[in-house]
Amino acid sequence: MGTWQIVNLPSNCTELPGVWSYQVKCDCDGNISKYKASWCACGDMQMPCEYNNTYSPTSRFAAVQTMITTAAQEGMELHHWDIQ
Repeated sequence: MGTWQIVNLPSNCTELPGVWSYQVKCDCDGNISKYKASWCACGDMQMPCEYNNTYSPTSRFAAVQTMITTAAQEGMELHHWDIQ
């Protein structure tokens, strides 16, 4: 399927510990529609030299919309940083 690619870990980096999270998704009738798995890395174990080599997942629009709505209702300021 080409989902994963096995690569060698660079010598100046360390492996982050983490856990697999498994979920079973059901349709409205209660039948299993799909299986989902995701890897959750322990980011608090990351070394300072590795901060530039991170993966940042994207947010769903509903989550961003909820955050903006809550900030507007509470009179809060939102700030955005584009970190590369």
